[in-house]
Amino acid sequence: MNATYRILTILFLLFAISTGCKSRLDLQPEQSLTEEETFSSKSTTLSALLGVYSRCQLVEIFGSLPQILEDYMADNVEFRGTFPTLQQYYLYEGTSDNSSSRDIWRYSYEVILATNKVIARVPEVNDPTFSDQEKAQYIAEAKFLRAYVYFQIVNLFAHPWQISQGSNPGVPLITADFNGDIEYPGRSTVLAVHAQIQKDLEEALPDLLNDFNPNAAFTRGRATKGAANALLSRFHLYRGEWTQAADYADDVLSNTALYDLAPNYGFYDGNTAEDVFTIQNTPTDNGATSAGGWASYYNPTETSGRGDCPFSASLIAAFEEEPDDKRFLLSTMGSSVGGVQRRFTTKYPDASTNADNAPMIRVTEMYLNRAEALAQRDGINITSINLMNELRGRAGLGNWTLATFLTKQAFIDAILNERRKELCFEGHRRMDLLRNGKPLRTTGPTAPISNPGDDFTILPIPQREIDVNAGLAGQQNSGYE
Repeated sequence: MNATYRILTILFLLFAISTGCKSRLDLQPEQSLTEEETFSSKSTTLSALLGVYSRCQLVEIFGSLPQILEDYMADNVEFRGTFPTLQQYYLYEGTSDNSSSRDIWRYSYEVILATNKVIARVPEVNDPTFSDQEKAQYIAEAKFLRAYVYFQIVNLFAHPWQISQGSNPGVPLITADFNGDIEYPGRSTVLAVHAQIQKDLEEALPDLLNDFNPNAAFTRGRATKGAANALLSRFHLYRGEWTQAADYADDVLSNTALYDLAPNYGFYDGNTAEDVFTIQNTPTDNGATSAGGWASYYNPTETSGRGDCPFSASLIAAFEEEPDDKRFLLSTMGSSVGGVQRRFTTKYPDASTNADNAPMIRVTEMYLNRAEALAQRDGINITSINLMNELRGRAGLGNWTLATFLTKQAFIDAILNERRKELCFEGHRRMDLLRNGKPLRTTGPTAPISNPGDDFTILPIPQREIDVNAGLAGQQNSGYE
């Protein structure tokens, strides 16, 4: 992450204060500030906010692990790794003591508790140079991050909204500042968690900036109005609320001064108009662990990767249906674990330092969101056709026409196939299948147990959390008891 995201010599105590566990920021005591000092001025408060962004770099948040688990549980990648905790989810054999899902839960709630701290303490900062407008902006950015993390974990640890219109168990909701006296809650419903996500994003939207010019990295790596509109589009798409999903996507696409479809596929890690929200990484500030980041998992061993996540045969077949697809050129043959030759993506080339930015939201998704939402609502329509033809044109493929498809479902399925090829290895495929009522796999021995609502298509509540939180007693996901 660039220097604008660094905490420098300020120890962001929110994590230690909020969780009581050791922070990964191992700074010396003389570098530390008390909580009161942290929120004593505009500059220290900004450092606290940027500390939340920095925490989001962690592998367990936006640094690759949740996205890799989503890929392993769907049909875009083949498991070629050595981590048994990841293999369990690929085989739908996860256990409640799985350390991967445990760490996603733990560090996600660290970030949530940190955002709660910022939201609660910013109004109290007594600094005449810190305007009410700036305070509102900082709070809005924290609400955006809280909403994004909640949306990610509710999608991982709970069945999608479509299973029972959100009445199924979600994850615990914690929105209050932790002051040392907290009653640990049980699981809220998916509906309640969704309501909080929507509330945070809608409240944040008016107070977020359009951009942080002239610093492009700051604009693409901080929460903006465009980022909030884009996440609201995804949120409503996942709930089947087609008009809202289409309208929020259009709000992003209409801001042509900031967001535009890239002319080719050289935009990855570029902080270009294609990027709406990205996690900024550098070789020395990337949140990666010894296990690596996005590039480490998705690259072959010859390029310093782990060779863990090659293309599945199913994804290769999807590309081969139209062999001239330029998106397939974003791949290479290389060695997976054990020296077996497989095809790998080249979207994240820097497996040596894991400096590639994490593409959390980009303009292309807004094209796909709007096209799908209008197709789901209106059937075969010219607006969706035109949106898809822009993407297909960039990919070197022929245009669709209104006569290309005979049925509404065939049209929707074709859009989902384009979504698959465009967003592969970016963490979308699992939810795209589940929310559309489709199995995560259609071939192989695990196919019969991969339908929406089946056991093991979501992660277990970590056993450690159940052991220490009486509110979670008896609330384990089915199949993991």
